Amino acid sequence: MEYQILLLPREDYWEWVAACREYALRYGVNLTRDPESAARYMAPAQVVTFPRAQGAFAEQGDLERWFFRNHPGIRLDPVEAQTPKELEVQLARRIAAEDRYGQKQKPFYLLWPTDYPVITQKFGANPQIYGRFGLPGHEGLDIRARKGTHIYCCAPGEVYRVHLDPRSHPYGIHVRVRHKDGYKSVYAHLDQALVQEGQVVEAGELIAWADSTGASTASHLHLTLKRDGATKRGETDYPKDILDPTPYIVWPETGLRKSLAEPNWAPGKCLIGVHGRVDGPLTEKDLEAIFAARVEAIKVNQNESPRTIQQMRARQANLLLAARLGLDFAGEQVTPEEFLHSVSDDVRRLSQAGIQFFEVLANPNLQTEGWQRSWRNGEEFARWFLAALKGLRELYPAGKFGFPGLAPGGFVSGWRGDADLFLAEAEEAAEQADWLGVHCYWTDSRSMHSHQGGMAFQKYRQRFPQKLLMITEFANVAAEVSPDEKASQYLSYYRALRTQPGVGAAFAFALSAHQAHESVVWIRDGAPSITDWVGARDSF
Repeated sequence: MEYQILLLPREDYWEWVAACREYALRYGVNLTRDPESAARYMAPAQVVTFPRAQGAFAEQGDLERWFFRNHPGIRLDPVEAQTPKELEVQLARRIAAEDRYGQKQKPFYLLWPTDYPVITQKFGANPQIYGRFGLPGHEGLDIRARKGTHIYCCAPGEVYRVHLDPRSHPYGIHVRVRHKDGYKSVYAHLDQALVQEGQVVEAGELIAWADSTGASTASHLHLTLKRDGATKRGETDYPKDILDPTPYIVWPETGLRKSLAEPNWAPGKCLIGVHGRVDGPLTEKDLEAIFAARVEAIKVNQNESPRTIQQMRARQANLLLAARLGLDFAGEQVTPEEFLHSVSDDVRRLSQAGIQFFEVLANPNLQTEGWQRSWRNGEEFARWFLAALKGLRELYPAGKFGFPGLAPGGFVSGWRGDADLFLAEAEEAAEQADWLGVHCYWTDSRSMHSHQGGMAFQKYRQRFPQKLLMITEFANVAAEVSPDEKASQYLSYYRALRTQPGVGAAFAFALSAHQAHESVVWIRDGAPSITDWVGARDSF
């Protein structure tokens, strides 16, 4: 996950903002004119992008030195631009080249070496572990790579070493490549090397299969970068000429590699769905709205009646039905066994009525939904979820049980665990689930297109490229936005999702609630169906 913020000069600020418009929309970037705000934004995981313009940040002087002195460890991305127009041109080049941080414009750069654009351990991390080896910290990048998936060469060069013994070296089976200007790259913990010593290789060429050989606890790629003489010249604090690969690496922006099959989804498109009545079974008015809109998927509560389900199926045989399984977590700790006992009758009844997809809970990073009570973090939730999943599969072997959507946002003491951290800690449970639920919320049209808002599912697609995603909740949550504007945004959102690979359905939140006594207005009486508006009348 990339946290990026654009730091722009105070003078002529809005001209600089206008120059960044397309880039900011493309990558969902935040903007500020305050260096201190940029330094605090998601620190230390952020990237600060700024124009390297003379006198632009007079109070700080040399901005890079200011960051190094006051906020060391933050990744900086200076852009050579003296004016807003020059910045606009430079950022447009990045967009055209699918080169978010402009690495491809440098004399030497590294293409992404796996099918998974996720770093699992950063360079320099865990000095307490690596200090005993005489290293200031982790001497490379650990990058996600499932066992047997592709490992690609990062840059053109010649293979100068292939180590084939999985036990005689901490790197296990590994490949070393010599590049121009004294650079060398090492690809470690492999299952099988596909190249030989002396072989000339190109950037992006398949050179190995991934595994966990050597001193490794799980399948991944360890990438080390070296440059002859770097330690002696003082270019690095590490021995053996080891450099930080991070500034050289080109993050992939084009989605999945062809080597990874997309999730199997028979409809071949994202289905147009709605989350049903929030606090009870659907009513006749809800059903009228559903039938008029001709939505393709409905998510119901676990107390929905078989009669209503049969009624919906009779009107629309191909309607996808999903249910959310939940329990009151506001009190004492709830064990997986207690949860299974509570929901087992509902699962039997709903599965007999024809429901196959079940979301197991919702927002487990909220205090009201079990966080800090039934589990303290994502790792503990993963153990809880896997125990519940085992029982659910024994109860209903044909069921498709989904990892729950998370409440988006960072840590809020006593209320919410950071969503990204929680997901990373619960990764094992997400991998074992049949599909993944995602919650996407926004407040304006700009954030609807942001990776922090409406496009948050892209973070899941990067982390779990072969998992089926369901956007189990999405909405514009701004109270001041009119229902008509929200309706327009929802239709645009459905259109944007229609052909997104690996996204099975998107459920707008929500159709109705008891306190409203009628369906929400974005499904208009007498209006053409939603599928007509989206331009895809065919149902699966």
